Amino acid sequence: MGEIVEKWMTAEVVAVAPATSLKEADALLTERRIRRLAVIDDGKLVGVLSLGDVRAAKASAAADMSGFSPEPSVAELMTPDPITIPRSASLGLAAQTMLQLKVSGLPVVDGNGEICGVLSASDLFRYIIATTH
Repeated sequence: MGEIVEKWMTAEVVAVAPATSLKEADALLTERRIRRLAVIDDGKLVGVLSLGDVRAAKASAAADMSGFSPEPSVAELMTPDPITIPRSASLGLAAQTMLQLKVSGLPVVDGNGEICGVLSASDLFRYIIATTH
């Protein structure tokens, strides 16, 4: 794949703060119809919260019979220090990285290491469809 990540990534990054509640994050994922949120603290990417993380936390809370556990924050549920991919990387490298890590998306960073997009499996599918039809 000779194409670069920047051309096929989703440039709009939906982000939350680490202190965001599970309920708020879940509502945002549902409202925006997305599968992951960037977790930004003081302008820096500190984690990623996936729909799977939220579902697991909700299932765990439902199984907890005490009913006294406080609602977790995004910081407690996120994957900290996520692997990122440069926007200039090839789609082939991105796909290989996603397969190796067993993830369905990667935060995309610019030359300063700042998040500038997200590349998801759906973005890779868009590329495949566009180049094979």
